[in-house]
Amino acid sequence: MMIFKPLLWVFFAAATGAASAQSVALDPGECKPEKIKRPTVVGISVQGELSGFDPCHASVSFKVPTGSKKPPLVIAVHGGGGRVDAETITNAFYANGMATLIFDAYKHNSVPPRTGNAYRQMMLYKVALQVYQWALTRPEVDVERIYFYGISNGASVVINLASVVDPKHVRGVFSEAPTPVGIGYPWEIRVPVLIAFGKEDDLGARVGQRRWMISDPCRFTVKSSDAPSGTADQCSQSNPSGTMLTTLQWAEKVKTSDKSKLEIQYFEEVAHGAFLGPLKIQTAQQFAASKGFQMPADMGWSEGGSPAGQQAVLSAALKFFGVSKQE
Repeated sequence: MMIFKPLLWVFFAAATGAASAQSVALDPGECKPEKIKRPTVVGISVQGELSGFDPCHASVSFKVPTGSKKPPLVIAVHGGGGRVDAETITNAFYANGMATLIFDAYKHNSVPPRTGNAYRQMMLYKVALQVYQWALTRPEVDVERIYFYGISNGASVVINLASVVDPKHVRGVFSEAPTPVGIGYPWEIRVPVLIAFGKEDDLGARVGQRRWMISDPCRFTVKSSDAPSGTADQCSQSNPSGTMLTTLQWAEKVKTSDKSKLEIQYFEEVAHGAFLGPLKIQTAQQFAASKGFQMPADMGWSEGGSPAGQQAVLSAALKFFGVSKQE
């Protein structure tokens, strides 16, 4: 029977910094400051050329555990809150022997995270794709065992990346709590994708519904010139009539050479982002009130997970990444 290290200990160590390490030191010649651009924010949109990836940017952490073998690499793609969204679970991946690379796309672009989903995802997609291309050149990691982890907006982005990466290098994509609202989903995936939803995840959904049921008007989607062909081709601000496919409806239609490459799992005692904190069931209005502002429309805004729920999500990710341990 396959089981994992004491995952609660790993989670505690990562959260308290016991599993922390210094990032890999890079030669100044490897820096790419020319990739950093200065787009502007207009309302909830981001206009102008978006930044690419600078491995020397202050928001980047590239960590490689010591050992005789080159480890697999997981590239973490954050959500609407920035790098902090993916920090805790990424530390747990490192504690389980994986090399990790995490960044903040908003800080790369010097814009606040409070923009529309589509613009968040455009920034994330451009940086993450260049992170992957850069990772292929790194001698410290096994470039034939690269994985992506994405949370929330980042979860939607890594699904799009699954359409363009090389299966010789990327072994899989773990997408936690994606949304169709943003740049949409691709029509084809080339590598295995595991989509994870907490059973209590109602963030962005109408009260009483769940995140996998979200189907907003097409005008909430923006077609990205960088992203692969997908649902935004027919359902976006350019084609605004109708409503977008839910994540489950898209999963039924997506093209893949092997249907086993796409799996959806649901987790007990988990809402939006298992590792965003303790499980908290709330509406958007309740969340806003706790922060001292108001939201006009009521919807779900439940976040976090119980210790058991967090352990279940981490276990599933480690198994998917092929780093589970025998006792």
